[in-house]
Amino acid sequence: MKSVNNISAHRFFKNLFFILALSIFCLSFSQNQPESEARKSLFLPEIATISENIVYKTGVNGDDIALDIYVPKNITIDKLPVLIYVHGGGWVKGDKTVRAESYLEPVIEKLIARQYAIISIDYTLLNDSTHFPLPLEDTKDAVRWVRKNAEKYQFDVENIGLFGASAGAHLSLLAAYTPDHAFTGSPELSSYSAKVNYVVDHYGPADLNKLFHTRAGTVPVFMIGLISKKIINLQQNLVKGLSGYDIQKDQEKVISYFKNLSPCNYVSSGVPTLIMQGNKDKVVPLSQSKKLYRKLKRAGVQSSLIIIENGQHGFSTTEKASLNKMVDQMVGFILAQKK
Repeated sequence: MKSVNNISAHRFFKNLFFILALSIFCLSFSQNQPESEARKSLFLPEIATISENIVYKTGVNGDDIALDIYVPKNITIDKLPVLIYVHGGGWVKGDKTVRAESYLEPVIEKLIARQYAIISIDYTLLNDSTHFPLPLEDTKDAVRWVRKNAEKYQFDVENIGLFGASAGAHLSLLAAYTPDHAFTGSPELSSYSAKVNYVVDHYGPADLNKLFHTRAGTVPVFMIGLISKKIINLQQNLVKGLSGYDIQKDQEKVISYFKNLSPCNYVSSGVPTLIMQGNKDKVVPLSQSKKLYRKLKRAGVQSSLIIIENGQHGFSTTEKASLNKMVDQMVGFILAQKK
């Protein structure tokens, strides 16, 4: 009888923990996706030559998908190493615009000074009828576009890296780790390689099944529904937006699909990776970055995990001194990958 009671208590607390975790995650994810309303950077045009709204492919609905290029005003080398930036926004919003006073500004400034080209891309955003792998195809197609247009823009195809934030980090990791010619989108770009030398991950999801609690049984889901139907609806909508599946009807399909969309399952073919995340992140748990880091180390892939003390999702509350140090560490990692 005692053992039965212990098992029941264990299940109760496990379900209670799930309720709390899913409640915090779903509400935070839906309400706290970084999408700054700040004005466009006025500083970068002073230090860089900027080519905006260059169409790199046509989307599935016939829409133009574009990118912006930042290069030094005075190019002193034959070929420019390339860093491709992939924005965040929960896969459903955001754009390629670099905002004023964001920590992306000094990253670009320091790399421009080192004769780098920085490319910021748009990609297909998800909605009720638009799902993965479209944004991943776009991200990889951006790398392919760089190779196709290397001569025109003086790009160094031997030195290409990816840098993403939040959902953009998830896309960057997948694009960097998945097989070279997997997830092709545009037929015009499919013959070019999507291989990159390294990836920088800022607070990106690494295990979607863990993040979205897709393996939860019917009991904890029922309990959450009693407390808040909104929480359940949020989880279901987030899952369906990514996969196209209804988790209530197709739980096993969702789990299998999310395995294929989780960077931590591709570490065996990983590239050098810098992971940066705050320890106060309520949108993507720090455990996501720690899991990815552990798996990369076990696979023998060069990787570093830098935890930003008191850092929240987006580093919006991080002190300037800490941000400056973080930028220097990131730039140092990028420069060290140059061939």
